[in-house]
Amino acid sequence: MTIVGAGGLDGQRAPAFRLVDLQGQTVTLADYAGRPVVINFWASWCIPCQQEFPMYRQARDEYAGQGLEVLGIIYQDSADSAGKFMAKEGATWPALIDPDGAVARAYRVTAIPTTFFVDRHGIIRDASYGPPPQDALTSYLQQIIQ
Repeated sequence: MTIVGAGGLDGQRAPAFRLVDLQGQTVTLADYAGRPVVINFWASWCIPCQQEFPMYRQARDEYAGQGLEVLGIIYQDSADSAGKFMAKEGATWPALIDPDGAVARAYRVTAIPTTFFVDRHGIIRDASYGPPPQDALTSYLQQIIQ
């Protein structure tokens, strides 16, 4: 089941975070200030996450000219498994390790996949719990890219 646009954080500033990616580089949400960002909580073992990865890869490619970035936050998964899955999927966006789940808690994530659509001003405009239908994804992306 997918629920879209029903997030308790809609209209609020996206919680700031500072995490390390799979290559050991520090990444912060502030690094993407002024850009639309899709924040996707996922794991390699999650079947719905596996289903939505191609959608986010395509969206990132399609809207690269408008500055869109996808930030994948690994949820209850090993860095090794997540890295292998990213490579298999051809996903090149930052995959961030949330070792103690603090960022997931800040975003009120209790199940995955959970995705937040953040506009250029850092405001969460929509959320998706489960893979979003393609028409909803397009609508949410257009809203944050404006």
